[in-house]
Amino acid sequence: SATAARLQALRLRVGKTEVGLRSSGTPGPSVVLVHGIGASPRYFEPLVRELSRDHSVHCVELPGHAGLPKPEEPLSMAGYGAAVAQSLRQAGISEAVLVGHSMGCQVVVEAALADPDLARSLLLLAPTVNRAERTIAEQALRLGQDTLREHPAVNWTVFSDYLRTGPRWYLGTLRRMMEHRLEERLALAACPAAVVSGSRDPIVPRSWLLRLEQAGSGVQLGEVPAAPHVLMWTHPAQTAQWVRKLGKAVP
Repeated sequence: SATAARLQALRLRVGKTEVGLRSSGTPGPSVVLVHGIGASPRYFEPLVRELSRDHSVHCVELPGHAGLPKPEEPLSMAGYGAAVAQSLRQAGISEAVLVGHSMGCQVVVEAALADPDLARSLLLLAPTVNRAERTIAEQALRLGQDTLREHPAVNWTVFSDYLRTGPRWYLGTLRRMMEHRLEERLALAACPAAVVSGSRDPIVPRSWLLRLEQAGSGVQLGEVPAAPHVLMWTHPAQTAQWVRKLGKAVP
């Protein structure tokens, strides 16, 4: 396709870590997509196709994920965020809508705090970790419930990515993810933000989104009807509408 022909893949060295960046689309406004724990940008593909018509789309591959080398120690969410911010600067991206999914929401908030000029706005899709269920056992139960609601192609994509990430890196990162307090960190972000989840997402209930909405002034709240956790796969058009809305937001 025309989009595939414009695909550019980079590996960027940030300190002792490597960050992957896959870029496609038009010369339009920049949007950066950051995946969740154990995953890769592959589950963003329907959203990438939707956004590539009028955006320059940059998919981040986090250190230790997507076949990238694993650092000696798992990174904190702030460590991931700083690595993302620095890699985007290296790639010449000076301003973008930062979109995170699941743990990627924690990462993009940290990227915005590390480099405030970089974040035009923040879109947090299915943000973790619900503060009412901040245990590994509860999160594992919710993930299992969500698996039953996802399209089989999503489950195949995500679980094959988990295998590439490996249990050691996944569990090390999971502990750092659980320690992070998104509601406190989002309150420090200066740019416009929105928190959006699917109405059938057992991992991210509305009560948690409402708590995040209260975290900062002007945080918008959204819901995609009938969508499970990986809402950008099942409902790419509705998800893209939020990107476009935030792209127009002026800090």
